[in-house]
Amino acid sequence: MAIDSLLDVSGFSTDEMYDLYYAIAEKDHAFRLQSLYGDVPPPAGHCEFRPLCREGFTERVAHYDSLDEGRIGRSLRERLARQASAYGVASSVSQGRVRGPGRVRRAA
Repeated sequence: MAIDSLLDVSGFSTDEMYDLYYAIAEKDHAFRLQSLYGDVPPPAGHCEFRPLCREGFTERVAHYDSLDEGRIGRSLRERLARQASAYGVASSVSQGRVRGPGRVRRAA
């Protein structure tokens, strides 16, 4: 499968990055379940979907941005962009159609 052009996430807020991370995590989890179990549901308690919470993700991003003059944070953003393209979630996120849990829609 060809990877589409990469989404520019350099200007994403932490909330937008979390939404992107969450969309990637959902797709990755579904892919892994399919790879491991095929059409058979996994045994109870196996392969539960446990993404980072928004607060934990925000803390990690802030920490990564503080390391090595921000290079670690940029590396995280680049990896998320590659994964978004690979899993086909880049266009959904850039159009605002993907929202992770706990995201409150702000009034315009």
